[in-house]
Amino acid sequence: MVDAVIIGGGPAGISAGTVLQRKGYKTCIIDTRIFPREKLCAGVLTVKSIKLIHHIYEELNFGGMDIRDIHKIELLYNSKVIGKYTVDNAYRVINRTEFDNELLKYYKSVGGMVIEGQKDYEIVYDKSVVVLSDGKEIPYRVLIGADGINSKVRSYVGRSWKASVLCFERFIPNLSDEDTIKIDFAGILGGYSWRIPGKDRIGVGLGEFYIRGMKKKPARYKRYFERQGIRDINSIKGAFVSFGNFVRKPVKNNVLLVGDAAGLVDAMTGEGIYFAIESGRQASLAIIDYLKGNVPLITYISRIEKIHKKMREQSVYNKFLYVPILQWISLGHIRKNPEFVQSVLDNAVSTYHTGYAKEMRRK
Repeated sequence: MVDAVIIGGGPAGISAGTVLQRKGYKTCIIDTRIFPREKLCAGVLTVKSIKLIHHIYEELNFGGMDIRDIHKIELLYNSKVIGKYTVDNAYRVINRTEFDNELLKYYKSVGGMVIEGQKDYEIVYDKSVVVLSDGKEIPYRVLIGADGINSKVRSYVGRSWKASVLCFERFIPNLSDEDTIKIDFAGILGGYSWRIPGKDRIGVGLGEFYIRGMKKKPARYKRYFERQGIRDINSIKGAFVSFGNFVRKPVKNNVLLVGDAAGLVDAMTGEGIYFAIESGRQASLAIIDYLKGNVPLITYISRIEKIHKKMREQSVYNKFLYVPILQWISLGHIRKNPEFVQSVLDNAVSTYHTGYAKEMRRK
């Protein structure tokens, strides 16, 4: 028997497992894929994420990874610049395939067990057992659902919903050594397109609200990617993400949800890594209390209330950027107030030192 089985080997699951292993608990990560594996993600770490990573993965060395620290940001509308900023807090661009694999290697180094390539595993919740593809059984005391936006575990917890944003991304070589993150709000329904340069490649993508029945790759997507120098739209990979639609009660019996499985994504920017790692950390602390002193796992909800509170605030203010009528007003405000935007980028996005409400009051 293990203390915790973790379904999913992304940052949320690995972080939960790492904290538990370092505290002397036995854990096992089960994933459908084999690492290293591709991951659709713009791959941007904010300052708050970097600090949290160093807190959990104490000896993790970014020096061996393909990273780039970016200080320049441009906001655009229909490819026309409406604001240029040089931020104090660098945004670190990573390769998610490499990054996730390094986290997993760290987890293994502290004694964590990993079972990969499990396409046909089964969770028997009433017996607290996971049955692997080969029939082997792994009994557990607690199960963590860290299996992403299409979480199987979430259906057991009792909250089933469709993700609200559809994203597409493709990487191209960084031949001209671009050094500026570019965000364009034009032509996207309730979202934005991005061009994010890494060390050797540029992530080109877009994300917008998905309305049931709409084409998954409309003609305007093709035009956007062609402007970025990408001709073959069929080679572009897509994925759904949540955007403010989180699971209010991500606990049932001895099962918890973390990260994307719980819908924990920044509802203004779409950043997911920070909430993933922090929810994984808080889940592990709730599990330790539960296993040591029979404290109910439901305390996990109060532990992540700060995340929920932050998402509720973001869901109010994101309308100013993504609802068409309000967007025009907001973009005009952005053009005229560069100091305000830079403060938001440094304090409400990169660090969470403040929130959008406080930044608006400052203005």
